[in-house]
Amino acid sequence: MFYAKNILKIAGLAIGLAGLVSCKKDFLEVVPKGVTVATKTSDYERLLNDGDLAYAMPASQVVMSDELAAYQPLYSPGNGLISISDQKAFEYQDDIYLPSENQSELTAPEAQLYVYNKVINEVMGSKGGSDSQKKMLLAEAQAGRAWVHFMLVNYYGKPYNAATAASDPGIPLVKVADVTQMVFTRASVQAAYNLIITDLTEAIPNLSARIVSRYRISQSTGEAILGKVYMNMQQFDKALPLFTSAISKLSNADIPVRLYDFNTVFNPGGAFFPVSPTTGPNRFDIAIDEEVLYLKKYLNFYSGAGFAGIPINPQTAGLFNSEDLRLNFFTKVPRRQPGTTYPLNMMRCFGRYNNLGINVPDIILLKAECESRTGNLPDAVTDLVAFRKKRMKNTSAGAADIPANIAADKVALTKYILEERIREYATTGERWWDMRRLSVDETYKSTVGMVHHVYDATGKIVQSFPLKPERLTFRFPQYIFNTNPNFQQNP
Repeated sequence: MFYAKNILKIAGLAIGLAGLVSCKKDFLEVVPKGVTVATKTSDYERLLNDGDLAYAMPASQVVMSDELAAYQPLYSPGNGLISISDQKAFEYQDDIYLPSENQSELTAPEAQLYVYNKVINEVMGSKGGSDSQKKMLLAEAQAGRAWVHFMLVNYYGKPYNAATAASDPGIPLVKVADVTQMVFTRASVQAAYNLIITDLTEAIPNLSARIVSRYRISQSTGEAILGKVYMNMQQFDKALPLFTSAISKLSNADIPVRLYDFNTVFNPGGAFFPVSPTTGPNRFDIAIDEEVLYLKKYLNFYSGAGFAGIPINPQTAGLFNSEDLRLNFFTKVPRRQPGTTYPLNMMRCFGRYNNLGINVPDIILLKAECESRTGNLPDAVTDLVAFRKKRMKNTSAGAADIPANIAADKVALTKYILEERIREYATTGERWWDMRRLSVDETYKSTVGMVHHVYDATGKIVQSFPLKPERLTFRFPQYIFNTNPNFQQNP
């Protein structure tokens, strides 16, 4: 998005991979500015079918979440960590990436914004399609652009605070498919949220009412995204009806989209069976995962491959009870260290491939949180118990129930739901987004862990890395400034 040397590659990726030109070399031999290769409505459909739109990587927030710890015997890049950048991220260092690195959380969105803007700006003038087809493609591109901007402002802008959002530096808002644009300035966090809301509000009525693919955006997906936007703004009364509607539309699907019952899928013939003591549950093909509504793939070496240097910390381990079937995704045995176990009941995750897009469990739990926060405790409890019944052993009576003293207390229930989200998403990076929005919530900011610990094999803390508030916002990588030296950096 911001640097010149990749700008032509973005255009070639966006159009070449869609099959609209003969080869990348031919495309790069022409002057890109003003060139329109796609002409038919079907061409823009093919652009939105580009599989590269489903990628969102790297994802440093995975190792920055507060439910994690480090295990010293394996706490080194290439051993228990996948990279130096992950180590720097876990330690909440100011700069995650090395000066020589030329990719970051910006890399995939750069190409995706080009595609979405090309469709937005051109599809209504395309040939061969009906007006309704064009509007649907336009709407999907608007929703896709909104999702990209939403992710970027949550990487590089401060957590949304209504009192300061208008002056807090956000991100460049890219609204044109211009491969020659090289200079960018940052709009405010508020301006970013305004554009995101506008795009989604305009898009939702024209999105497909049916869910036809995990790679494409339906009305249910658009409503869920907008609900998440309002969650970040602490406008829970606006978010609640969106989540309610998004859930009600899950049945409008040509593919299976549902909440798995873990009492079934871990049994013979189930989607996660068998559970290997080495690699964990058989949950490896995220593209057919029925809990995925909108797919955004990313590499997570700490829940899929089970790299052992970053387990869940003792406090997180203590949130699970023995009836919780999600424990099937965890093991106390460090990878490549048979015969040993983590201290203090810490565990690593394995056999779980994650989605950075929209998931059914996420929508359900966010709906319950909104119900609790707006004072509708009975509905929140009903939703939460129904959810937990599909996560707890059904042979244990009352395992999914919420204690009466918690169910009757708004703050206690909301905290319980937040803990349920940790149990559901531990090691996936989802907690990072909750940490950001909770950090500016006076009632619940105390629930955010502000330090990462490194434990030795005996369970002794040997290093600690505090999370400064500034590091809830990523700094831009050095390559951005190579062609934009005046670009505004985060503290």
